[in-house]
Amino acid sequence: MSGSEIDLDLHMLEGLRDLLGEKFTQLVETYNSDCEQRLSNAGKAIAVREFSVINHEAHGVKGSSRNIGANGLAKLCGELESKAKAEDDADIEQLFSAIEQEFAAVKQKLNSLL
Repeated sequence: MSGSEIDLDLHMLEGLRDLLGEKFTQLVETYNSDCEQRLSNAGKAIAVREFSVINHEAHGVKGSSRNIGANGLAKLCGELESKAKAEDDADIEQLFSAIEQEFAAVKQKLNSLL
C-alpha cells in the first residue's frame, strides 16, 4: 500500500454521514481528538515499556477506528495490542511510527469529508 492509499471505508463513512447528518462533524472531531490523545499516551508508554498502557490505548484506537471505517489503522493497532499483551517490544517503535503515519492520513482524509 503506497503512502497515498489508506484503508478507509468511504462507503461506510457516507452511510454514517447520512445517518448522523450534522452530528457527523462531531463524530469525526471526537474520533480525531480521542485518537490523538490515545496515541500520545501510547507513545509515552512505549518509551518506558508500560505494556498495560500500550495495550489499553492500542485497543481503544483499534475499536474507534473500526467504528469509523479506518480498517488499516485498526489492523495496525491490533498488531500493537498483540505485541503489548505478549510484552514483545521487538520493532515496536517502527510499528508505532506506521500507526502514527496511518492516523495522520486517516485524519486528513476524514477532515476533507467535513
